[in-house]
Amino acid sequence: MIFSQNHSKRFQAIRQDIHIGLDKIHSNEKVVNGYYVTEVEKQLKEMSKRKYALLVTSGSHAITIALQAHGLKHGDAVIVTNYSCPASLSSVMVAGFEPVFCEINEHGNMDPAHLPSLMNHKVKAVVATALYGDTHDHDAIKKFCDDNGLVYVNDAAQSQFALCNGVDSLACGDSVAISFADNKPIPTIGTYGAVLTDNDAVYNMVRVLRKNGKATHDEPYLMAGYSSHPEEDKALQIYATIPHFRKWIDRRVEIGNMYDEAFKGKMDARTKPAYSKWNGHKYSLFVADKLWSHKKLNAMGVQTERHYLDNFASLDWTPNSTFNFAVTDRFVKQSLTIPNNAFMTNEDVDFVIDCVLKHQK
Repeated sequence: MIFSQNHSKRFQAIRQDIHIGLDKIHSNEKVVNGYYVTEVEKQLKEMSKRKYALLVTSGSHAITIALQAHGLKHGDAVIVTNYSCPASLSSVMVAGFEPVFCEINEHGNMDPAHLPSLMNHKVKAVVATALYGDTHDHDAIKKFCDDNGLVYVNDAAQSQFALCNGVDSLACGDSVAISFADNKPIPTIGTYGAVLTDNDAVYNMVRVLRKNGKATHDEPYLMAGYSSHPEEDKALQIYATIPHFRKWIDRRVEIGNMYDEAFKGKMDARTKPAYSKWNGHKYSLFVADKLWSHKKLNAMGVQTERHYLDNFASLDWTPNSTFNFAVTDRFVKQSLTIPNNAFMTNEDVDFVIDCVLKHQK
């Protein structure tokens, strides 16, 4: 079986550093906010060129905490991508914010042309969740937010280190929420996340919100917060992975280029926008019958994933919308991702290509 991810080989690459790091954590007897948390936050600041980087326990918490740190209140409306990982929508709704759904473009990311029609007095922010490893058109979204006095939170869980017009995605947005879940560009076993920002007030508020409502152990509680303070063992995984992830991204991009060449004129692959430099996160094809293709290819030894299965605006428990989300519907019904993990050999890639082309006949 050719897997979408290869967790075992990835762990082997960092295994020795993990064992050494765990011994260090146990000898220091500091399991929260210790050496590895400090080092990872420092390296994230350097890589993203942001003033601040603060670790939290998940990418979902990163979105929620970033919005609250920017001053959003219960009942405020937030424009969100209509088609994305369900966690991004949940991050908005569990905090009491009202989602307003924006259509995606042909690349699978937020369509800035749809934004003006969504404005009303309740809208206070935009959370743009980038998919597949490409960036949004950050310049257009940021201009819209600036023109309307909105907060722009860039959910870069899947677009870490992709470029928008030559600028790293992590440098785009008023604040950035990222995830280190096991299928992300910098993966861990489990979940973890971070908020990146240049805003002093936001930084100070994130420090309070992530630690149950107080910035440090010795300070008084200032407000209700989250048990989202950074733990050393999770930070260690990020620390051990940072020396490797760039070469993993390069290999995934290389595999994607091999797919592009093999499928040209034969398969309908998701197109990449001209303004974005892809980070290789997911390679997606459009197929006539998503479920049938998923079952067929898995039976042939190719693990596929059906990203994603929901048009958020059509769910029973989300706010209704009269907009016809035709592009979203196409992705929901037809988008299927195929393996491009960094540990695939060229022979593995050829096998996937052969299976995909055979199954289409």
